[in-house]
Amino acid sequence: MTGLQLIYSIVILFAVSTFNIRYIKEKLDLIIHMNIFLMKNGKFLKITTLIILLTGCSLPMNEAQKQAQASADLKENSAYWLHGKNFNTQLEQNLTAYLALDDAFLSIASRLHIINKAKHSIDLQYYIWENDSIGQLLLSELLKAADRGVKVRLLIDDQNGIQLDSTLKQLAQHPNFEIKLFNPYKFRKLRAIDYLFRFKNVNHRMHNKLIIGDGVIAVTGGRNISREYFDASDQFQFTDLDIMFYGPSVLQANQVFSTFWNDDLSYSVKQLLGAGSAEALKELRDKYELDDLRKTQQEQKVYNAEKVIRDTLKSSAIHWAKAHFLADSPNKIRANAAEQELIHTQIFKIMGQPKQHMDLVSAYFVPQKKGLKYLQSIQSQNVTTRVLTNSYLANDVPVVHAFYQKYRKDLLQSGVQLYEFKPYIERTKRTWYEVATGNVIPAKNKNASRLHAKFFDIDGMVFIGSFNFDPRSAYLNTEVGLVVESQDLENEIS
Repeated sequence: MTGLQLIYSIVILFAVSTFNIRYIKEKLDLIIHMNIFLMKNGKFLKITTLIILLTGCSLPMNEAQKQAQASADLKENSAYWLHGKNFNTQLEQNLTAYLALDDAFLSIASRLHIINKAKHSIDLQYYIWENDSIGQLLLSELLKAADRGVKVRLLIDDQNGIQLDSTLKQLAQHPNFEIKLFNPYKFRKLRAIDYLFRFKNVNHRMHNKLIIGDGVIAVTGGRNISREYFDASDQFQFTDLDIMFYGPSVLQANQVFSTFWNDDLSYSVKQLLGAGSAEALKELRDKYELDDLRKTQQEQKVYNAEKVIRDTLKSSAIHWAKAHFLADSPNKIRANAAEQELIHTQIFKIMGQPKQHMDLVSAYFVPQKKGLKYLQSIQSQNVTTRVLTNSYLANDVPVVHAFYQKYRKDLLQSGVQLYEFKPYIERTKRTWYEVATGNVIPAKNKNASRLHAKFFDIDGMVFIGSFNFDPRSAYLNTEVGLVVESQDLENEIS
């Protein structure tokens, strides 16, 4: 192994050790291809070094203009979004309406509902947005919203890759459609250079998942935008949990989005990729419109999904409770966030120390010594504690399970009840995607299911969001989530 190959390997091993779950396999493939290239071209290191010397390791100056956060009137919009009902009394009591979304169909429908019903603005913030049928579906609907005059702002973490670059470049040409990439790679098409020379910068990612309509209604939780999060993949499915909410806590979410949008690490697609053309945008719109005309039975049913969430909201009794939207500061990406800017500090400040019980669901559960000591301490106070995480077979990165396994015996001995999610899908009815496509999900010999949800409850308070109980969520990535003070919600998800 050459010296440069060794450096690449160390970088990847460090990424694994800090649980950079997404793209670990891709990074390993990248090492292999880079090593082959290096063996064929010994001048690569010299050229790379010259590039760094000439351009530096820093990102270019951010040219984006700061934007003020628009005000939102909850009372004025409640009749429109909550189907003609007046909830001024609940809003005056500072309560938030909520609907838990454990069903994948309702979860995708809730996003379509917000996009199709918004009159003024749509703000979206995501870690992953795949170039697949789900990703393109939502982008086409967002373009329709922009065409009808809605201001759309889309912020995607640049860990997402370059597969959507062409589409994003054209969409950003629309006067009502602004797109930014968060914490971009300097060498976006040869990211190994960033891993080698800027690893400290690119190892911190924006793991947030959030969509806000008209500044008053939102969805957050664990789901990214990709087929496997919505029971629509022919490879495997993620079991996850989101929550739709309306009320004062959405105003807090607005402020979080605005802070990230205006941060110096949020770069306009136009600056990074160049300006698109009116002709290319027209071609993209024509493609989406042609797809509408050619809708198969699958696509027609997917596009009709939004109607289901309307009926659900109309028929379901809306629950109200005090709620708090929490988030890490973007300063966490720069490793200089104050203690009160960290989400785990905010969570424990609001939810407090468990007195009776705590249920914790975390796809990637690695308590480390500090977390182990905490769980042991509450067990000594007779607090009933249950933890659900992925089993070895369900975990998409086995090394994560290896780190969790180190603490399993001690946790069990202290009295913590551990449960492990099995990867086998057992359903009594077909999924929405199976009905829409006529396909069997999962396909033959592809029956894997994986836990991706991140939520926990403490004595009548529930957190639903993007935060895993692991070192990456605690120290490296930014996270978001909603704390709801509701015994009813705790009973529902438990």
